[in-house]
Amino acid sequence: MSERKLKAWQQAGLIDADTVARIQAWESEHTRPLGIWAMVGLGALAIGLGIVSVVASNWDAIPGEIRLGIHLALLIAMGVLLWWRLPKTTAGESDYFGDAMLFVAAVLGLTFFAHVGQVYQTSSPLWQPLLVWIVIFSPLLLLFGRGWPVAALWMAGVLGTAWAHANEYGGGWFLDRLGGVQPSYPILYWGLIASPPMIIAALAAAARSRSARPIFWRLLEQLAIVTILIALSIVIITRGWSSQSDHVTGSSVIQSLFLAGAAGVIYLARRTRSGEATAAILGVAAAVHFALAMVRDLGGATHGPWIPAFLFMALWGAVAGGALYAGWRWVFQCAIGLIAVRVIILSFELSDDLLGSGASLIASGLFAIFVAWVSVRISRRYAPSREAEA
Repeated sequence: MSERKLKAWQQAGLIDADTVARIQAWESEHTRPLGIWAMVGLGALAIGLGIVSVVASNWDAIPGEIRLGIHLALLIAMGVLLWWRLPKTTAGESDYFGDAMLFVAAVLGLTFFAHVGQVYQTSSPLWQPLLVWIVIFSPLLLLFGRGWPVAALWMAGVLGTAWAHANEYGGGWFLDRLGGVQPSYPILYWGLIASPPMIIAALAAAARSRSARPIFWRLLEQLAIVTILIALSIVIITRGWSSQSDHVTGSSVIQSLFLAGAAGVIYLARRTRSGEATAAILGVAAAVHFALAMVRDLGGATHGPWIPAFLFMALWGAVAGGALYAGWRWVFQCAIGLIAVRVIILSFELSDDLLGSGASLIASGLFAIFVAWVSVRISRRYAPSREAEA
């Protein structure tokens, strides 16, 4: 805790001298020697890099079975360490060391499948080892994970599995650019393959109130929401409805239903301002995605810049409104910033000559500055300086 802040709070009458003394005493007892930990971390990193270098220099000389045996022994050793460490952690308490061990064990497990394929020269679609890894390690990561590394690793594994499976059918499902051999039921398949983020967001929201690790489930929910917003934004920017596939409309409707379902589950599971804001954002995302599906076959003005810009600003306007309602100042300002950037980009898209583009840039720049000024005043008035629970 900064001494300057403590003095400022005391002078402002927020805390008294006794409170300052207690805070200072508590901080001195719980302080962490960051310099020493940094040295330990650098030493461990140097040792790890040294081991990797020694192994890499003799990689071809080591028989494959011995390498696999060493790899398996490392996995077993990590399992024993986890069995010893994880029960010692108090419910609700952060455990950086335990999370680090979980992360390393999961990565060792993931690389083990690649190692087996290298040694025995096996070939299989990428989604198969990823799916096996998800099935084996999901219980461990979801039951004991507590922080960002584990949540992000598991989320990346789920998304990577879905992406790798979709690539078997031409790839590019993220941008509605389908090609190659289609699955037996393409509308259902392309609708379901994009649903994991919505399912994860709903399950994480439902688990938050029932788990002793609500922070972990909040992180998973946030990762899922961010994934949804980024994916939908990219589809809007790239005008995903321009695909000539006959399956995009039906699959997009299914994806919109998943978005609406996730919004409903979050609204029922978390009856707070944060939960209501998240549900509203997903509801608007479902409507925007449904609009994308409905207009993809229309011609004329729908392929111009206005509709993509309107849908993008509608999506992020909903994010800004939800953030203002829930008190997420940083999220509100980022959403307003994205809208301002989209307005500037629209000025380029609407102007064909240098004079027109210059005038449009001046107007859009003034508009962006005005929006920034208004957003700062609104956020100071209605959003707290410290974000509420996301």
